[in-house]
Amino acid sequence: MMRIFYVLVFFISFVSSAQKPLEVTIDSIISDDSHSLKRKFTIHYHLTNTTAKPVSFFLLPTTLIANAASSMTLYAVYKIYQNGEFQDMDGPFFPDLPERNEIDQFNDFNSPDAKAYLQKLNEKYKAQHDAFLENYRKNGGTSTDEKWIVYNQKLLQSKMTLQPGETKSFVIPTHWNRIRSVSNGDIEYYLNEKDVFELELILDLKKTGFKDDLSDAEFSAIQNDPNFIEGVFTSNKVKINFAE
Repeated sequence: MMRIFYVLVFFISFVSSAQKPLEVTIDSIISDDSHSLKRKFTIHYHLTNTTAKPVSFFLLPTTLIANAASSMTLYAVYKIYQNGEFQDMDGPFFPDLPERNEIDQFNDFNSPDAKAYLQKLNEKYKAQHDAFLENYRKNGGTSTDEKWIVYNQKLLQSKMTLQPGETKSFVIPTHWNRIRSVSNGDIEYYLNEKDVFELELILDLKKTGFKDDLSDAEFSAIQNDPNFIEGVFTSNKVKINFAE
């Protein structure tokens, strides 16, 4: 009996230690056919801290990118399964940015309205760029590489913390352009409307991989923070509609 007791204790300890600190769950994927040239999709999902301590990580939770193009990304990564088999296609979803949707409304980019909007957009991005530089220098940064500074500030702003047991919900807007052929290099995939498709979200959270994008002090602080996690966290699969 004593031997069985020790085996059970070991098994329970092993399961507990193997438990991942972050749970990713897709709640629903809603489609919208109000646009004639594309089908809009809205992905609702949530993250849960499964531990009794805070967890922190880098993530931009409202944007997604295909698994085929996901190296060192801050976005949620998606995988598409066709009739139960993973298809490593570069698409069919791309970030559904509000600015892109606004630009798509213009038939003539030389029109006064289009030029005014693009000018306003340029001013917005320049203001964001200047704000990143100002904040970096205000906090004692010494680098003169503006491209590095902007990415460094975006990375630091993407830090997220979930308290013990906390759940946060997010929405990812995206769309499909109704083109059924999707490629990845020389390989072409076809979205047959009669097939069953499922979508899965992957959070490939990193901290050591961003060493070159952080100052020595920032990198050291993250490395020494036991609550700052990294790893691959996979959601459930949810059916997605490509039928007409």
